[in-house]
Amino acid sequence: MSGPGKKVDKVKTGANAVGFVAAAIVALIAINLISTRAYKRVDFTQDRIYTLSKGSKELVAKLPDRMTVKAFISSDLQPPFSQTAQYVRDMLNEYAEASGGKLKWEAIDPGSDTKLEEEAQKFKVPKMRRGRISSNKVEIGSSYLGVAFQYGGNIESIPEINAPEGLEYQVTTIIKKLAFGKRKIAFATGEGELSPFGDGGPHGGMQAVRPLLEDYELVNVNLGQGEKPIADDVDALIVAGPKQPLSDRAKFVIDQFLMKGKAVALLVDGMVVESPQKMPIPGADQGPKIGRKNDTGLDELLEHYGFKVRDDILMNQELIFPGIVMVQGQMFGAHHPVFAGTNKIGKHPATTGVQLVIFPFGSTMEQVKGKQAGATVTELLTSLPSSWRQSGFFLFDPMAKVKPGEDKGPFPLAFAVEGKLTSFYAGKPYPNEKGEKVTPPDANSSSAPGTFVPLAESQGTPRLVIVADSDFVADETMRLARMAPYGENIRFFLSIVDYLSADTTIAPLRAKALQSRPLAVEKEWVPTAVKYGNIVGVPLLFVLFGLVRWRVRRARRLAAKL
Repeated sequence: MSGPGKKVDKVKTGANAVGFVAAAIVALIAINLISTRAYKRVDFTQDRIYTLSKGSKELVAKLPDRMTVKAFISSDLQPPFSQTAQYVRDMLNEYAEASGGKLKWEAIDPGSDTKLEEEAQKFKVPKMRRGRISSNKVEIGSSYLGVAFQYGGNIESIPEINAPEGLEYQVTTIIKKLAFGKRKIAFATGEGELSPFGDGGPHGGMQAVRPLLEDYELVNVNLGQGEKPIADDVDALIVAGPKQPLSDRAKFVIDQFLMKGKAVALLVDGMVVESPQKMPIPGADQGPKIGRKNDTGLDELLEHYGFKVRDDILMNQELIFPGIVMVQGQMFGAHHPVFAGTNKIGKHPATTGVQLVIFPFGSTMEQVKGKQAGATVTELLTSLPSSWRQSGFFLFDPMAKVKPGEDKGPFPLAFAVEGKLTSFYAGKPYPNEKGEKVTPPDANSSSAPGTFVPLAESQGTPRLVIVADSDFVADETMRLARMAPYGENIRFFLSIVDYLSADTTIAPLRAKALQSRPLAVEKEWVPTAVKYGNIVGVPLLFVLFGLVRWRVRRARRLAAKL
């Protein structure tokens, strides 16, 4: 039916549509005008990577003196760099606001001004080449997008910023370094330990993680040499993967370092897996490897602190990842139960942001009850319930099938201890710098001035981390670190270092900067299902949504005609 009434309805409908569009345009303009004066971001990311953390705010609030920040940002930046530049401005505003006036910053566009370009060079922010679209063509241009920090006459910079991810970690690290200095971390050497400074034997040291420890001052120490092998200004000691028995003097130095209220990490392999051929012929097939107990000489010391690293090999039938194996003189990546992962992570500062850890040829641990009543013990890592451990003789043949054992998990893999500790050498003779056993002075007698008296119990709050594996962070394993799951091993190690140094600011920021999201699968069909779910399932959902919407609108039109 048609007529004047129908025409009036159409006019009203059209007017309403025009009015709605006009109102929406006005609202958008108003929102944009308001946002230029009252900017607010909403961060939906899991680790809040676009929100300034509490630790960063507290750090700048405690600045001893004023800090100057210069952001060199070209005005002609194009997406995505223009969005990154806006993020830089917003973040520096947050730092300045949290500092209470101690941090001042300014944005500088050098353009073609020679003096401003010289200033940028002085502040270690050079002009960088970036792609840009001009006159419907892509060309390479030069622009500035970097930040410099000046404090106490020293200058540090982030010369090139390409993305927001990880920027807060970089900024806070530089502020902390300039204003508060670096913590000192010592790595033990002398008994075949892994070290970030050089070759650590057949496992290649820990040089892969050294660039990630630039926030700290790193030193090597030989625990068995000298009267005072560890300087007083060292905050933490790491003993990673010793392959020889530690001397009595080395163990005494570790014990007394803890008693001073310092921090120690012991990464101890329960087993050593090696070729039976002492001098293998290059290129020849070395055959299966044999596992033997790793005699570190630390058993009694560890048991005194309340722990035991077992001489076994942890294996998984789930969460198995590719590891490097040698077959006929060639290196291959192969899945084998000895490359066992776990996603059973305890909540603790030493596991901040850690979701998965892979233990190549790792061992298991046990807690010995009733040893250190004044300490708090936290289980950091636990193996999967379906895991098992191979004790005694172990033959590693990467080509052979492995049948799951009967000694099933879950098993503890790492512990953290914090609080009051008693010395292993309390009331016992101790080894001096020459390795000679010395009887400590009687506690009731007065000692001559300058006489060394071992500490019988800890001062302050010592921290101790024990992990039943060192290969998880060795260079041989880190060759696979570009694969997301092995990158989690790096995060775990860095979190341990941050915890040992009592650095509560940097650890959460590392978790924000390292945005690994491994898919921990326990069934072989899961990756295939996820793959085709993304390829086929997501488009199919859109098609179904379109069909449903079309049917609804068609039903409405039919109903309107009735």
